[in-house]
Amino acid sequence: MSDFDRLRRGNYQPDATHKAIQQEAGELSRESYHPDAVAKAEEQEAAERAEERAARARRERRGDAPSRKAGERRPSGRDLADHTVIRRTTPRQEAGPSGGAVVSRRSGIGVALRRMRSRHAAGADERARQRELRRQEREWERAQRGTEGSGHGPGRALIAFVGVIVALYLVICLPIDRAIAFSRDESKGLSHELSWHVPGLPYYVLALGSDAREGDEVSRTDTMILVRVDPLRAQLTMLSIPRDTKVEIEGYGTQKINAAYAFGGVAGAVREAHELTGASISQAALIKFDGVESLVDYLGGVTVNVPVDVYDPEYTGLVLPAGEQEMDGHTALLFSRVRHGFDLGDYQRQKDQRILIEAIMHEVLSLSPTQMPGVVGHMGGLVGTSMRSYSILPLMLRLKLARSVTIYQATVPSTTAMIDGVSYVVADDEALSQMMRVIDAGGDPATLM
Repeated sequence: MSDFDRLRRGNYQPDATHKAIQQEAGELSRESYHPDAVAKAEEQEAAERAEERAARARRERRGDAPSRKAGERRPSGRDLADHTVIRRTTPRQEAGPSGGAVVSRRSGIGVALRRMRSRHAAGADERARQRELRRQEREWERAQRGTEGSGHGPGRALIAFVGVIVALYLVICLPIDRAIAFSRDESKGLSHELSWHVPGLPYYVLALGSDAREGDEVSRTDTMILVRVDPLRAQLTMLSIPRDTKVEIEGYGTQKINAAYAFGGVAGAVREAHELTGASISQAALIKFDGVESLVDYLGGVTVNVPVDVYDPEYTGLVLPAGEQEMDGHTALLFSRVRHGFDLGDYQRQKDQRILIEAIMHEVLSLSPTQMPGVVGHMGGLVGTSMRSYSILPLMLRLKLARSVTIYQATVPSTTAMIDGVSYVVADDEALSQMMRVIDAGGDPATLM
């Protein structure tokens, strides 16, 4: 007996029908739902209803229609339209006249079908959106792979640039740094004396010239120049410290400042220069006795404007008239050491050393940037320094690119005195403090002399 007959006879069981609806909805959710299948089921349902009405009409004409109780209403077309025949059947469902399970639309199956259609449409839209997102993502990934493979990606360019810099340092700079670096013991002592400075801002370098000859175990510094370097302004200020300047060295008492190197190495010289001038020294360099000669010969000679006549046949054998002179390495070395025959004595020698350094610097800056690493590399074995090629080469390039390089020169203001039978140079502390304030401000200290 179909659900419709049960409904008509008053034996309709809502629970059984609701259970069939739930089971049918579950099967629909488990099966692959497709709108075409629902449309076909509705078409088949309409055809079966028409066939059922025609069969009922034939039975009524033959007189074998089932009798109705008194007052019982004949089902109308609207009543029949409120039922849907679903073609799917299960063993637990009772087949209707057309072989399908009869369920009531009023019980909610129509609503369930409409909701399934809505969910399907929404799901289709979501799946389409997800497919579009995945497609765009794949295209972006392919574009990224193509960009990386072409070598024009910013990340790959940065890596390539860093690789070139590292390669240049390993091939060019690292051998130079190893050649010009102080010994391990010297560097260890210096680490406690040198001050840190902000890159690009002015800093102080203590340049020392050693008079040590081959085989000497102990030597003193023949030259001591404090240099203020201002990279941004392309300015150098050189302050000569007389080698006979009187200082008090801890553990050794009253000494000449050039003895600080003999007692404490480069670190000892830096410490005493700081105590004398108050300058925070960030770098140090030591030039060996014959370093000037070798460097000048490597440059092919230098042009020096000799300020006064040089006449020293007894000690150095150098005789030069004042004026512009072309010097080879040996002549330049002798010129830097002459101190006899001058009215100013050692003060004139200090001035001549600064003039020679300036001449060498101009010769170096006249070279092309590609030749500068060769100059720094040639200093290996002749110069020991705390500086490295990655700071020396940019400084040289900056000075070369500057329209003009400003170089100021001065000597520590002082007088001479005999103390316990020893000749000393005694610094004027007040005048030196005033001079250091001018130097720190980037001014010309020669205006105070």
